[in-house]
Amino acid sequence: MSRFNLYIHYDSVTNHIMTRGIDLLSIDFDEHYLPNNLILAEAPAEYGRFDAQTNFKMLRGRAEVTSYMQTCEREHIRMSNWIDFETIEMMHQLTPTEVAELLYLFHANMSLRSAFFYKLQNNFVYLTLPNGLNKVYYRHMVHFYPRFRRVIREKVFDLVNEGKNFIFARKEKVAPFPPDLVEDLAPLFASGLKVNFSQAFASGSRWIIPLMIIEDELTLLTQQQDLDEQEGFISYDLTSEQWQVTIGEAF
Repeated sequence: MSRFNLYIHYDSVTNHIMTRGIDLLSIDFDEHYLPNNLILAEAPAEYGRFDAQTNFKMLRGRAEVTSYMQTCEREHIRMSNWIDFETIEMMHQLTPTEVAELLYLFHANMSLRSAFFYKLQNNFVYLTLPNGLNKVYYRHMVHFYPRFRRVIREKVFDLVNEGKNFIFARKEKVAPFPPDLVEDLAPLFASGLKVNFSQAFASGSRWIIPLMIIEDELTLLTQQQDLDEQEGFISYDLTSEQWQVTIGEAF
């Protein structure tokens, strides 16, 4: 099994999180914050409809939003860049300048002013970048946490079960990653965090995943690093099914 490292870099000025190796699924949204509607920069022909007034391609209603995201996951389709909005009536009140800013955001992958538009009341902007990078603006950073918790659990499940390819091989279960441990890790996100699965190792009943600070040096993401450089580690104990996050020391 190939191991892939995760990358998280939080920009507190613009409230965006740059990631690599961390996909986005509809289940990552708290039910209350699942987008009601989306403006799509692009999308498969069978999804979305064009708004006659703005010529934006849109998804209307949570059922359409969920269906589109699930289709992207199921069929491994690259998800369109998108921004959520609350009501079509307010969206129609965007000025030409605001429309231009929105189009710039989609195509340049950065905002001219703010990525959060009063008339849209958006909580998110989803953008895909070259080299597998993904950029999401979050009105509230904590909305990233469920996505991070899910992916960490999935990657550790793959890690502890690597090599078990037989149909009847018993797979080890992995407990959910605790919310409070994400809070412990969050300060590292601002420095550019590499979750180093490629150099993870077993120690007794525990799996140890080193944590590295690489800032924006993405070449380090795929390189082996001296484990003395680690900022801490995540561990998972197969026997007790307990997670641990340790910051400021090596294993």
